Amino acid sequence: MDNLGDAIRQKREAKNLTIEELSAATKISVAVLKDIEEGKLDRYKGDEAYVKMYLKKISGVLDFEQTELEELTSQYMALTRELEIEDLKDKEMKEQHNKDAVSRSKNLKFEKPHLARHDSVYEDKQHVKIIRGGIILALVVAIIAVVWFGVYFTSKQSNDPTFESTTNTSTEGDIDTNDNDDTESEVTDNEDDDKTDETTSTDVTIVRNDVLDYSFSLPEGTTTFTFTIEYYDACWASMSVNGESYDSFVSKIYHDESEYTDETEAETVILEFNVDEFESLNLRNGNNGTQKYFINNQEIELTDEDTYDPNPCNFILTLESDTSNESTE
Repeated sequence: MDNLGDAIRQKREAKNLTIEELSAATKISVAVLKDIEEGKLDRYKGDEAYVKMYLKKISGVLDFEQTELEELTSQYMALTRELEIEDLKDKEMKEQHNKDAVSRSKNLKFEKPHLARHDSVYEDKQHVKIIRGGIILALVVAIIAVVWFGVYFTSKQSNDPTFESTTNTSTEGDIDTNDNDDTESEVTDNEDDDKTDETTSTDVTIVRNDVLDYSFSLPEGTTTFTFTIEYYDACWASMSVNGESYDSFVSKIYHDESEYTDETEAETVILEFNVDEFESLNLRNGNNGTQKYFINNQEIELTDEDTYDPNPCNFILTLESDTSNESTE
């Protein structure tokens, strides 16, 4: 890969361009250009499509021939394949190691422990069983006696003509029901006031945690929500949801210059998620400058610190659970 970096550096020096001037012409950061010239492209593993776009821009400014561009690209792809082969070898070694560990564990044998036997423990103690049976029988008789006595005493009191129930009370004179009516009226008024004060909020609460790191909460009872992305400039992107690759989002270059010539025209991506199945997403962008993000058509207000980064970066979005909201309150 040193040949690729050397070829680009020699072309740049031949045109008397500094690396800063090349950065201004290609809109690629100085750090990325230095990595390319120094052959450190292994840092951009997973961003191969975006690196190819870098090489295309650089070749356009440095007037590379088509054959030279193809050679640069083939050199980069060759390194990428080498890195993938190394990863596969490492993975195979780890799998073999795990298989060997499982095989060794299966060969382990455990011997049954030899326990001493004491006759005094296992011998039949008939007198203990008799005592236990007598105790249980006495408890049953006592419970029956208590129940019978309670029933008999209650029946005797109900048949006694001199017995008066303490729950029956008589009241002479007129009963003033105005207080009860006033109380019922106040309860009805309070219920009406409560119904009037109840409102259902449709707003999404969004909180900025760090650079390009946001969390949000939805109104109670919400089951689904939409996440919208608008691209106004060429940008390679991929997405993972809950830590796993999200196939519904196509990894590609959005707002490709060959398809969109008007910078004011956006390429829009709309995704719908179930609240019960969503925890967080990680949107990996080749750069961050002109993108806009929306939750249920409500725009996430980005700060100046979030609005421009020519390097690959991650946009993180986390859904706050109801449990965390209740604990905060």
